Amino acid sequence: MTTTAVSFGGAAVVVTGGTRGLGRALGLEFSRAGASVYLTHRWGSADEAEVTAGFEREGLAAPRIIESDASDPDDARALMREVGRHEAPLIAIVSNLAFAQIVSDMRELSRPTLELSLRYSTWPILDLLRAAKETLGRYPRYALAISTDGGAVCHPGYDAVGIAKAALESLCRYLALHLRGEGVRVNAVRCGPLDTASSRATFGDLLLDSEIAAREGLLLDPRSVGRACVALCSGLMDSVTGQVITVDEGVSLLSPIHYLTGESWPGPFPARDPEPGP
Repeated sequence: MTTTAVSFGGAAVVVTGGTRGLGRALGLEFSRAGASVYLTHRWGSADEAEVTAGFEREGLAAPRIIESDASDPDDARALMREVGRHEAPLIAIVSNLAFAQIVSDMRELSRPTLELSLRYSTWPILDLLRAAKETLGRYPRYALAISTDGGAVCHPGYDAVGIAKAALESLCRYLALHLRGEGVRVNAVRCGPLDTASSRATFGDLLLDSEIAAREGLLLDPRSVGRACVALCSGLMDSVTGQVITVDEGVSLLSPIHYLTGESWPGPFPARDPEPGP
């Protein structure tokens, strides 16, 4: 399946934290599938003209870019009011944002540190769903939360984010049950390693530029995550709800012994063309 095989018919999709990195890739794939895309950012972190130009270079409709604090329920309601001012019905919400302090030792693992991460990395999907119901009179048909493997394995400095993402995945399961009768599908998408500005800020350039990362193809193409999200919201996977979907091109299948011994395994997937592929 390609993203061009699915059409959202102009229905609206909201992607929080959508102006750079993975969020922008998600927005591009939804736009490629015909959605009217809303991207949010905070603190003036986005060059809106540059983001718009990136969509236009790919022949896609310009997204609506909105400054919105994902941790503020009032901002979530204002965002939904903006969506409601346009004719395109809201079909999907993608809660993409993660924000937390890097924890270097036990002194930095504190309640405020964890609460900050929960505010930005866990709770927004619930605020967005409530805001949609309150403001638009109905829930979107799909809600996705972008997660990581940090809730299952421990990455250096990733304590607060990992705990918050584990909570996010559990929250999605319960939301899926609560909203099943409303016809809403709620899923978490657990991404593999990505080469984004936030990943480099967390793990450093040395790790992401390492020989192993290059040789093993450990860094995931963000477009792969975007296509998985499009598929989950396409109507073709409506039996899937309350699940954690791992998107990492099989990297998590490799044993640590593989890296220690250098044992030969099939190489990474070949590089893709710019246009969506099967």
